Amino acid sequence: MDNLFSIWLIPDEKDEKELAKIIEDLAERYNSPVFIPHLTLLGNTMINFEDLKSIVDEVFEDKKPFTIKKTRLNQSEQFFKTVFIEFELDENLKNFFELLSIKADKRNTEKFKPHISLIYKIMPKDEKLRIIKNLDVKSNFTINCVYINAPKQGDTDFLNVEEWRVLYKKSLNS
Repeated sequence: MDNLFSIWLIPDEKDEKELAKIIEDLAERYNSPVFIPHLTLLGNTMINFEDLKSIVDEVFEDKKPFTIKKTRLNQSEQFFKTVFIEFELDENLKNFFELLSIKADKRNTEKFKPHISLIYKIMPKDEKLRIIKNLDVKSNFTINCVYINAPKQGDTDFLNVEEWRVLYKKSLNS
């Protein structure tokens, strides 16, 4: 039985396609995995799936699509944050994160830093900076869906990126 999940915010179709193209181009160029463009709202959550689904339904009930604002492109040494878009931590994101954290009993020691990754790969810093320099990413994205995601069945972490499974989708009311 699955019990490790992440909760993702998903851009609307137009924004998702734009980001997916960047992810696919980088994956092809750097031999890295392809993945669904997403902002992880809560990661590595150990909980019963039905409980988590109920929490997501409750937190996002009657919520409308909303806009997130890019602050900058950035890079790190972390695999899941190789090159990424950083977003402003506005009240919407902060409230969703806090509500989910409390309801899922997730004692998160890290500060929530909203981002959408564009590539997952360990690579030299100069190469990541070159990628950033050559990217043209718009300033705002519309979020209109929430996913519950899990690793490949039987996996105990999310490292097998191309085997991730979307188990639940909740559209935000338009």
